[in-house]
Amino acid sequence: MVAGERLKDRYAVDHLPLSHQGMGEVWPARDTVLDRQVIVKLTASSVMDAALAKRFRREARLTARLAHPGVPAVYDFGQHKGRFYMVMQRIEGIDLADLIAEHDPLPVSWVAAIGAQISSVLIAARQIRLVHRDIKPSNAMLERSGAVKVLDFGLAAIHGDDRYSRITQSGDSLGTVGYMAPEQIEGSPTDHRTDLYGLGATLFDLLTGRPPFDGPTPTATVWHQLQTSPPRPAALRPEVPAVIDDLVHALMARHPQDRPPSAAAVYEVLAPLARNLPPIPGVVSDQPDAIRAYAAMVGQVPLPAHHETRDSTTAEYDDPDLATRQAEARAQQLATTGNPRAAARQWRELADRRASQFGEQDAAVADYRLRAIRLHAEIGEHSRALRQLHSLLQDRIAVDGAGHPTVQAIQDEIAKLTQGGLDRSER
Repeated sequence: MVAGERLKDRYAVDHLPLSHQGMGEVWPARDTVLDRQVIVKLTASSVMDAALAKRFRREARLTARLAHPGVPAVYDFGQHKGRFYMVMQRIEGIDLADLIAEHDPLPVSWVAAIGAQISSVLIAARQIRLVHRDIKPSNAMLERSGAVKVLDFGLAAIHGDDRYSRITQSGDSLGTVGYMAPEQIEGSPTDHRTDLYGLGATLFDLLTGRPPFDGPTPTATVWHQLQTSPPRPAALRPEVPAVIDDLVHALMARHPQDRPPSAAAVYEVLAPLARNLPPIPGVVSDQPDAIRAYAAMVGQVPLPAHHETRDSTTAEYDDPDLATRQAEARAQQLATTGNPRAAARQWRELADRRASQFGEQDAAVADYRLRAIRLHAEIGEHSRALRQLHSLLQDRIAVDGAGHPTVQAIQDEIAKLTQGGLDRSER
């Protein structure tokens, strides 16, 4: 890339890249169509192959699926001169690794505020079964508003979905030594508690100005992670409150089952400590800020009286199909008790929810949509049913291909419904 070069005749890159990464470069750029500043992440041409392309596309899709204020928005994805690129929201701020280097020691209240914000991102990630797998100081940024953004979903996975659970590039690191959980090091299955380990290591770094495990070689660091008890930040900084010292120690437990049960539980510990935040000159603005004003009002919105963040999040993750089974039962009951339109609406809601979690390509999405369409046909709304069938057919051909059994099933439904209409017209 050269300064001023345009991608897609739209994104004009600036003078120098912000960083060079193992699989590419990150450039500041301007979206000339919408006249806004963006970030363009490009794959490296020297290592471009099918596996890298698949991984890069995977990162873009996973980042885009995690809709949360603490995650940069993905605006576009494409290819330029044989290299894939991703266009993202530009974040104005400092990454936590630089923040630690420039402002050690950080006030404990700021550590709690940063940790609570990362926890809130992990709560959202767990709702779609996403595991980041590379939580560390250099993968989070503190904006001038005081907001934190979690970055780099290149190693992320979605629990239970093989399309988003494997890194196929040979020789790839599966995390960062000193921050990745023991189960990552050992190649064991990962889940939301893997990210809690990375959060604990990040909090230790923020509190003490040094990584929790920092041997003379990567091998020595890994040995300490696997063979020694997790360190306590209060041993290096005695003024650290016992509650946060215990939390960090628990987050870095050797075994996942010994860590806190959820990011929501971590948030509940950290949030009360994030009070009376002192200024961080040159990092967080002390001027009136629109984002802080907006967040302050959102924070005043009351939760339902019965709301318990930890329990509801844990239950949903431990049995993620429970809500689906209950919704399916409601739809079937509505249909059998003479309310087919409400049943069809329930099936469509199920399809939309499933599509938001797993994408339109998920087989259950087509099944739910077909169930809703059949109900419309049963009550005589044949034109509506046919329109929806033809729309579903085009979607599934794009996803599955013309010869897929799901596509064939939809074509059979269209044929039956069309023939039924002809029979009625003849009578």
